[in-house]
Amino acid sequence: MAITKDGDQKFGISETGFTGLVVESFTLSKNGNRVDLNDGDGEPLGAAITIGRTEVSATVQVGTGSAPAIGGEVTLTTEYDDSSTMVVTSVEKTESASDYQRFNISGYLKIN
Repeated sequence: MAITKDGDQKFGISETGFTGLVVESFTLSKNGNRVDLNDGDGEPLGAAITIGRTEVSATVQVGTGSAPAIGGEVTLTTEYDDSSTMVVTSVEKTESASDYQRFNISGYLKIN
């Protein structure tokens, strides 16, 4: 049986555009700093670890919507329905096509 595109069946994407973001790649980076605690004579008393913010970088495709704005917030939802909010610090357009645009975005996770 030959497949002919005669209009009887739909082929490909039937919607001409989408809203929201499609994530191609995603990276989380957590960092921290060690702080040495000394007494008045400079002798070590101990150390403490301070937790830094969680940095996020992603490559996303945007359909009919616009790119995330610097300073704006993007809600990240996992397959387990956990969600976090990312504050956008940089946006770089890498590709533009007729039905979507590709961006590299960076930011950090909002704590509260």
